[in-house]
Parts: sequence; structure tokens; C-alpha cells
Amino acid sequence: MQSFQEMMDYIRPEQVGRYWFRGLSPQTHGRVFGGQVVAQCLLAAYATVDETFTAHSLHAYFLRGGDPTQPIEFEVDPIRDGNSFCTRRVVARQNGQAIFNTSVSYQVQEQGFEHSEPMPKLQPPVAKPLSDINRDIEADKELNPRQRNMFQIFQVQRERANIKQDPDSTLVRAHWFSTRGPLEEDPRLHQAALALISDFSLLGTCIQKQGLEDWEDDLMIASLDHAIWFHRPVNINDYVLYGSDSPWAGNSRGFNRGSFWNTSGELIASTIQESLVRKKRR
Repeated sequence: MQSFQEMMDYIRPEQVGRYWFRGLSPQTHGRVFGGQVVAQCLLAAYATVDETFTAHSLHAYFLRGGDPTQPIEFEVDPIRDGNSFCTRRVVARQNGQAIFNTSVSYQVQEQGFEHSEPMPKLQPPVAKPLSDINRDIEADKELNPRQRNMFQIFQVQRERANIKQDPDSTLVRAHWFSTRGPLEEDPRLHQAALALISDFSLLGTCIQKQGLEDWEDDLMIASLDHAIWFHRPVNINDYVLYGSDSPWAGNSRGFNRGSFWNTSGELIASTIQESLVRKKRR
């Protein structure tokens, strides 16, 4: 895949029955990337929902590690169709076993009162010249799949934001995210793209709160569950700021919260993820 659009086209599940879908994974290091399955489940569920509805929340559990060499089957359960809200449940399976389970709630557009947490006062991102992006893409072609990191595999770019610029911010970490190449103007696809990106830079927040910059070799860490609330329309063709904090850790679990802002300073989505964090058992 040479661009983010090609990557999203590749992972978009194929509908093989009214509520049955099949999806593929790019070659990753070991297991299927969790954010990919979140995005695929959202897209599969969307294919069974009327166009007047937009996803507003997603709640999911990671059950087993997925095999990127095997197709993933997605079963959509149309739990409820209402006038203002509808709900879908999606189970992702490989070899007859569930690897991921999620519920997605959709709502029609309505008017209501508003308030929003402001974006931290951070330095804006430095846009990378198209020539540099093309040069990076050409350089990636020389790498075999096992030499590529997750950002290269999924055609996503990450730029660290200096959170010390805003002493009032409670964030533990913050990154500006962009994609290699534009994504077609499909609101559902842009939500799925944000869902994919939401699994980057969140899991390790509780570790960084302990003063560790990188994952330690003697630590076992894995995502347990994942939730997203979509507040505003998503435009992934512009930079998004993803900030996170970790208010609690204990009992071998870390609790991580995330917020997405657009470059206009609007809060567009919120995330929560709980992770398993324990010393490896010898």
C-alpha cells in the first residue's frame, strides 16, 4: 500500500451476506493491530445502518490476538433500530473463535446545548512537504514487511507535541497525527480512520506515568478494552492532536484516557482504554 487511502481500501471488510463480512490485514509484526479491527468493525456495522445515522460511541473488548495471515470474519447483530438511535453488535472471529467484540451506537443529527473542553496550548504541527512524504514512501519500498514499523505499515505519521509548553495541561503525552495522502470525502471512512489511529499512543500512557519512556523487556502489556465517543465530524485529511493521561493504575491494569482535537481547537472525539500491565512470568 502506497497511501493511507489504499490502506483503508485494503482493510475495508467485504460484505458476503446481509450481516456477514470478511476482512484482510496487512502483514504486521506478530498479531493483528487492534486499531485495525476497531476500524473494520465500525465499517462493517455502518454497512447495515441507514445513512441518516452517525456513530456516536463504540465500546469494545480485545479477546484474543489475531493472526494477520488469516482473514477475519465479522458478524453484525442488528440489535435495535429506532427513530433517533440504533445499535449494532459486531463479533470478529478467526478459525471459529472470537478475537474481538464491540457494540456501536448511532444517532441522527439533532440540535442541543453545547460545551467543550479547550485544546491545550501547544505548538501547532509543522506540515511535512509533499516531496519529503514521497521520499519516505519510496524509501519504505526498499524495506521488507518485518522492517517496517506500525506507522509505515498503516501509512500514518506521528509528530510529538511538547506538552511542557502548556504548564496547566494534565496530559501525560500528546502527538499530532496525519496520514500519507488524502482520504476520500466519506464521513464514515473518516470516523473509521480516527478509530484506527485511536489505538496508537494510548496503551503506554500508564507506563509513561511511571517515568518509563519505552516499554521494558520484562513487562507484559496488552489492550483489554477500548471505547470511543465521537463528538464532531471527523476530517482526517487535516492534522489531529491526540492527547492522553492516566488517572489510575493497579491490580496489573492501567487506565488510559485520550482526547482528539482538530486544528481549529475543537474536541472531536474522546477515548478510554484499559490495559494489562504486569511483569512477565518466567
